[in-house]
Amino acid sequence: MSSTYGENLKLSIFGQSHGAAIGMTLDGIPAGFPVDMDALQIFLNRRAPGQNDWSTPRKEADRPEFLSGILDGYTCGAPITAVIYNKNTRSGDYANLKDCPRPGHADFTAQIKYGGFQDAAGGGHFSGRLTAPLCIAGGLCKQWLEGMGIQIFAHIAAISGISDTPFDPLTPDADLIQPEFPVINQDAGARMRAVISAAKSDGDSVGGIVECAVTGLPAGVGEPMFGGVESRIAQIVYGVPAVKGVEFGAGFAAAALRGESGLSAVEVAGLCRRWSDEARQNYLEAARLAREGK
Repeated sequence: MSSTYGENLKLSIFGQSHGAAIGMTLDGIPAGFPVDMDALQIFLNRRAPGQNDWSTPRKEADRPEFLSGILDGYTCGAPITAVIYNKNTRSGDYANLKDCPRPGHADFTAQIKYGGFQDAAGGGHFSGRLTAPLCIAGGLCKQWLEGMGIQIFAHIAAISGISDTPFDPLTPDADLIQPEFPVINQDAGARMRAVISAAKSDGDSVGGIVECAVTGLPAGVGEPMFGGVESRIAQIVYGVPAVKGVEFGAGFAAAALRGESGLSAVEVAGLCRRWSDEARQNYLEAARLAREGK
């Protein structure tokens, strides 16, 4: 299985949804980096199941145990390995998956690829449960980047056609995001929660879109062609099983814009080329319509 990502910073994910534990090894973070375990746990709690009415009902604490790489609160130069022990497992609920694979999951693909030897319980190594160790690595890297003045933040852009206020493409602001349910517009957040509850009552689910912003990133990161920032981000984002699409900037909405409106805003050494108000509104409107599928 290809469960390793990166070159200078190497990440390996291991474990199965209903196995004894899931975990990750992150190799390449230098020694001497201070790790805020409380901040890391708060970050992991955002993903942890069973925390609220709008998440999966499976209850797991998702508290990582670090086996190597961190000593007395600092990285020590060795690869960082952490595990999360699975507690709420009912493998018997998945006994029929090899004979009756679920639509929209990897059950059938895994059955063909591994000839029936795969762990089918909960999707095994293909499960969304494996995003927990992915978040351990992400939380560590997020702290490391923050020490360099680079901020990464996100909000729910849309759920089931209900759109939140988008980030300003020139000045995205993390302080606008609500802490409990990560939206900018509280009204939109309430309607999103209502549609999630309605789908849950029907034994169904709904899809959504997340908008992520990065500030403080220096220019010149990445390489031409296959080593660009967008290429690298897309590769690891598609490691999240539920992800079906990734856009950068206006994304597919750019197809509805004229060339001038679709230009990125650029500011270099005090010289500024900014969108006109009309161009900015065209961009935001096209992005909104794209999220709503219009």
